[in-house]
Amino acid sequence: MVQEQGSGGDGVLARQEARERKDRLKAEFGGRLRVLLDLTGLSSREFAQRYPAYKDSTVRKYTLGSNLPPWDFLHDLLTEVTRRTDDPAGPHRRTELFTAYRQVLIDTGADVRGSDQNSLLLRLLDGEEALARLGDELSQVRTRENQLRTDLADLEEQIRRTRTPTSGAGAADRKRELEEESRLLAVRRSALVERRSSLITELDTCRTQLAALEDTENGLVPVSTRGGAGQDRTGTLPPVPPLPPLLGAGVQPGTKKPGRRRAAALVGGAVAVVLLAGGGAAVGIWATGPHDTTGKNTTPAPAPTTPVPDPTTAEPATPTPSTAPPTTAEPSTTNTPAPPAAPPAEGAQSLVTDLPAFEDDGYLSGPQTVNLREYPDALRVPAPPSCETVATWQLDRTYTTLVTQVGVTDDSPTSSDANFFITVDGKAAFQRTMKVGQSAEKATIDITSAFRITLTINNCGGSGHGAWLNPTISK
Repeated sequence: MVQEQGSGGDGVLARQEARERKDRLKAEFGGRLRVLLDLTGLSSREFAQRYPAYKDSTVRKYTLGSNLPPWDFLHDLLTEVTRRTDDPAGPHRRTELFTAYRQVLIDTGADVRGSDQNSLLLRLLDGEEALARLGDELSQVRTRENQLRTDLADLEEQIRRTRTPTSGAGAADRKRELEEESRLLAVRRSALVERRSSLITELDTCRTQLAALEDTENGLVPVSTRGGAGQDRTGTLPPVPPLPPLLGAGVQPGTKKPGRRRAAALVGGAVAVVLLAGGGAAVGIWATGPHDTTGKNTTPAPAPTTPVPDPTTAEPATPTPSTAPPTTAEPSTTNTPAPPAAPPAEGAQSLVTDLPAFEDDGYLSGPQTVNLREYPDALRVPAPPSCETVATWQLDRTYTTLVTQVGVTDDSPTSSDANFFITVDGKAAFQRTMKVGQSAEKATIDITSAFRITLTINNCGGSGHGAWLNPTISK
């Protein structure tokens, strides 16, 4: 009996030591976040005002080590550091931070099969990396589909010009091969789109569950929890990736390149500023974590000069589809340029010239003419158009309004049309079908607290050269 009591006491002691170790790991990681927050020059309240997806109390939980943050918070924090500093070693430091973040999650008991808070954080991290890989693969498929369309058009022209039966037969065989490859690629693309949609839904569910857990009194549920809301959904998630999610702009404004816009520029001032800008004191804090528990910046910083949403709002506002009626004015008989635009709103950015897409399947940039009216900055589908052209922009939850016009360019085939879609954080916000010869229609979309927006033109049932005309985001 005495031996059994001793064993029970050892078990209690071991569990207590395990809890203390986990608390220590979270506190050390919170110290890293506190250093980064100090480097932004913002207090936790000011950061929450700039990024309304987080509450002031939530930011303080992260920096004090009470809770571990979602990877979105790490990205937003590093983005804000980048605004204030310049660090050429930023991408390497960013990788170090995310590597440490993953290790802390695992060391505190996170498991992608669980439904506790830390397990959801790990699933979100892995799911975003899987989403990036799916985007890369989908971009490659669409690029190949566009190339096959060009090859088929050239081959059909060659067949028309061929006079020798033997040569014509060889060209016809080659055409069948290209058509079969196109069919297989279409099947593969559809499967990738379905997988991506399913994964986006899974990540949205994770974020919803995390938000609910953040609002609970204790913040965390036991790490040993299994099953629950997330138990039967893990089949859609991939194995643990070797690297953290990579986000950011990929090319300079004005250039267009098919494929994903990944770059280190967005996070160029990441964690290395601790070593470069913070001096020896900052280095010591980075290694051991400060003991300040105020959650405030030690140096007063000016409040943001731009209007900000209510900092108590934890979840992004639901996007509102545009209800603006189509333009009804009769076009003139000459090629008339668009009337002078109103002065841009404060903090306005053009999605054509100012802010490169995070992911882009190959939109072409430049002036376009719709119903005899010229628009100077536009994004249009390539020629010949692919079944679906998609681009996504990273907004970092700092913009409130997207304004664009949609239309089919005048060089499109007769009676052609195109379908336009706008999604905000995976939720539908706008849909229109436009025809050639129809006046452009304006769309105004609420993107308050939006993390990403996606502009899609679908040509699967038509051949119109759809275009986004003067797309602009503003704060």
